[in-house]
Amino acid sequence: MKTTPMLRMLRSRRPRCLLAALLCAAAAAPLAATSYVIVRDEALADTAPVAAVVRIAAADVGAGAAGARGGAPATEYTAEVEETLKGEVPGGVARVRVPGGLADGGMSLKIFGAPAFAVGERALLFLEPAGDGAFRILHLFLGAFHEVAAGGRRLAVRNLAEATEMQPGPGGIKILAGADTLRDFARFSRWVAERARGGRGAADYLIDDTGGALRQLAEKSTLLDPGDGINMRWFDFDSGGTISWRAHATGEQGLAGGGYAEFQRGLAAWTGAAQTPISYSYAGTTTAAAGLTKPDGVNAILFNDPNGELSPFDCGNGGVLGAGAPWYERATTSFRGKQYHRIRQADIVINKGLACFFAASPDASKAAEELFGHEVGHTLGLGHSCGDRVSPACSSSAALNDALMRARVHDDGRGARLGSDDVAGIQSLYSQPAEAPAAPTQLAATPLSTTEVQLNWKANSSDETSFRLEAAVLGGTFAEVGTAPARSTSAVVQGLQTATGYTFRVRAANATGNSAYSNEAAAATLGVVGPCISDSHALCLHGGRFRVQTQWRSDTNSGPASAVPIAANDSGLLWFFAPDNWELLVKVLNGCTLTSAYWVFLAATTDVEYTLTVTDTQTGKVAVYFHALHAAAQSVTDTGALASCP
Repeated sequence: MKTTPMLRMLRSRRPRCLLAALLCAAAAAPLAATSYVIVRDEALADTAPVAAVVRIAAADVGAGAAGARGGAPATEYTAEVEETLKGEVPGGVARVRVPGGLADGGMSLKIFGAPAFAVGERALLFLEPAGDGAFRILHLFLGAFHEVAAGGRRLAVRNLAEATEMQPGPGGIKILAGADTLRDFARFSRWVAERARGGRGAADYLIDDTGGALRQLAEKSTLLDPGDGINMRWFDFDSGGTISWRAHATGEQGLAGGGYAEFQRGLAAWTGAAQTPISYSYAGTTTAAAGLTKPDGVNAILFNDPNGELSPFDCGNGGVLGAGAPWYERATTSFRGKQYHRIRQADIVINKGLACFFAASPDASKAAEELFGHEVGHTLGLGHSCGDRVSPACSSSAALNDALMRARVHDDGRGARLGSDDVAGIQSLYSQPAEAPAAPTQLAATPLSTTEVQLNWKANSSDETSFRLEAAVLGGTFAEVGTAPARSTSAVVQGLQTATGYTFRVRAANATGNSAYSNEAAAATLGVVGPCISDSHALCLHGGRFRVQTQWRSDTNSGPASAVPIAANDSGLLWFFAPDNWELLVKVLNGCTLTSAYWVFLAATTDVEYTLTVTDTQTGKVAVYFHALHAAAQSVTDTGALASCP
C-alpha cells in the first residue's frame, strides 16, 4: 500500500452505563482551587470603597464581552441597592462583575470560590471599582455575604466551601477548615455603616453557635454553586496525550529561584500516578499572560497577578493568595459510562505581595511545592479529600489527613507528595482498566468510492479508549491504517488504491493492551467509470461493459497478465509467461433475471499467485479474486459477483 489511509467517523454508539467501583471523597467534593487568608471585618469595612445591602435583580452569565479587561469571561449581576452603608452607587443600581462565565469558542471558565447569587436574593456586599462603571467584590468572595433565614433569624453567611483558608504565623503556614463565624445580617449591616462614619463600636453582630446547629441550617440554605453537579476531567490522557504547562517569566516573589522548581515538582507529583495515564509536563517559561481573562491555548501559572484580577494581598489584613480555574466545554462527554465536562485549558493566578506569606514558613520551598502541587491537583478535577465544609473531617481518617488534597497544607517538609487517598481520587477520574477490552465482532466492509471503504462492527467492550483498524491488500501483510474513537461502531478508511481488493480487521485498545482481532472482512474499492479500452493487458467483455485485468507473481518474476481476445463476447483468455501457455479463462455472464447480478466464472491452470480484477465500467463496482502462490489451481463460480443490474 503506497498511501496512508485516513479516517472519518460516521456515527457512535451510546455507551453502556458502567460506573467505576472506586469512589472517594476527593472525587465527590466540589472542585476547589482558591486559597485565601481571612480578612477581618474591620479591614473589609475600612478598605472597601463601597459597601451596600442589595437585592439581585438579574444575572448575565455571558457578560464577558462588556468586561473592562478585553472581554474576560464574567457573570454580571444587576444589584439594586436597598441601603448604602459606605461610599456611593450612582443611580442606586450596581453592576457587580464576578469572574467566570461563558468564553469565546464554546468554552466556559469556572473560578472555584467565586460567589454566585440567585435572582431575588438579598446580600451585603463590599465592593471596589472594576472599570467601565461596574464593581467587583472585594477579595473575590470574602466581601460577599448572603442573607439566609435560619432558626428564626436573618444571618449573613459567606460561602467558603470551595476555598481553602491559610494562615501564616510563627509556627509556619496553617490552613484552616473554612468555617466562618455567623453574623446577624441587620446588626452587621448597621455596624458597617457606623464604622464608615468613624465609629469603632464592638462587634455585637457575631452569633455564638456552639455545637453548630444554626450553621447546619444556614449552610443548607446558602446558594453554593449554580453548576450542574457534573465533574470535569481532561480527555487528552486517554489517547496517550500530554498536557504542557508553563510558568510566567516574572517568577514568584519570596521564593529563591522564582518558584519554577517548586512548580515542576508539583506537576511531577501527579504525572504517572498509579494506574492512570496522567501526563503533565513542564515546557519552560512564558510571557503569555492572559491568565483568567481569556483562553489563549497556554496552561500557565502566573505569578504576581499581572492582570490585576485579584484584590492585592495585604500582609497585615490578608486576602486571596491565588485562584486556579479550568476552561471547559459546556457540553458533556462520556467516559466509562459517566458524563464529564471536557477540560480544554487550565490556569493558576498567584496574587501579588506574597513574599511575607512564604517568609512565615519554616521551609518556604517545600511549602510552595506542596501548595502548587495542591493547586495542580485541582486542575486535574479533584476537590478536597477532607477539611473543608463539604468533605469529611481530616481527623476521621489517617489516609485523608495524609492527602496532598486535604484542605490544609501540612507544611512539614513533605512537599508535593501523594497520599493513598490522592491516588484513589485521581484513579476515580482517570483509572485505567485492569484488562484489555473484549474483541469487536461482526466486521463488515463496504466500498464507498474509488479510495474509500466503510467498516462496520459490533463493539463488545465498554472500557476501550480507541479501535485500531488494519488493512491488507489481498495476499499482502496487514498494517494499521488508523484508529477510531472509543464507543465507535464504524469508520471510513480513506486514501486506498482504486479498484483494489483489501482485507480488513479491527481490535479494541485501552491502556492495558489490545483485544483479540475481529473477524476479517474483504472489500474492493470502486473502479473508474468510463469506456473499456482493450489493450494487451485488458479484456473488455460483455459488449465492452466489463474490464478484466490480472497481476501475477512467481518465485522469480511478476507483472501484468497478457490478454488474448477471442471471438466470444463474454469470455477471454490470459497468459503470464508465453502466448501459447494460457493460464486463465474468464467469463462474465448476465444473470440478472436469476440472481440480480452479473456472474463471474474463472478456470485456472496455474500455481502462480494472481489477483484478477473485474470492473463494471458503467457503475464502478469491482470484483476481485486472489490465488496464492503454489496453491492448487482453482475455479470460481460466483453468481453474485456484481450486483449492478441491469
